Amino acid sequence: MPVVKSFTQAQWDAAARRLDALPEKPAHEHRVNVRDGMKSMQPQVIGAQRKGYTQEEIVQQIAQDGVEISASTLRYAMQRAAKEDESTQAERQVKTRTATASPRAKKVNQEASPHNDRAHAGSQQKGNGGVTKPGQPVQGFLGFPISPDTENL
Repeated sequence: MPVVKSFTQAQWDAAARRLDALPEKPAHEHRVNVRDGMKSMQPQVIGAQRKGYTQEEIVQQIAQDGVEISASTLRYAMQRAAKEDESTQAERQVKTRTATASPRAKKVNQEASPHNDRAHAGSQQKGNGGVTKPGQPVQGFLGFPISPDTENL
């Protein structure tokens, strides 16, 4: 059974002050995961591919700078970066379309539409509040009587 940990507010405050007091790390020491690194290097990788380099050759070239990944990792990261770019572009397009689209007018008389008349034609209310007695036929939604099966109770 897991133990729930709790700390005093003074401990949380001291931890927050410690994090606030940390000095800025140089940019060259920041850790970047493969997906984010490939996202930033995507134009260069595409450019190298256009120059005729294979993914294996690109992997060998970037390994010389200490970035050791496999060709399949490169391929997967490039696919993910491309999908993320497509989704961000699609989101931008949706935002601009919704901002410039004119609001649609609501239908004023919905009861007069033939669709609504057909939908409500088969559902008629009973005069007794919709209560049926056992053995009494029930009218189905298509207008046919449905007799309940009471023989094998």
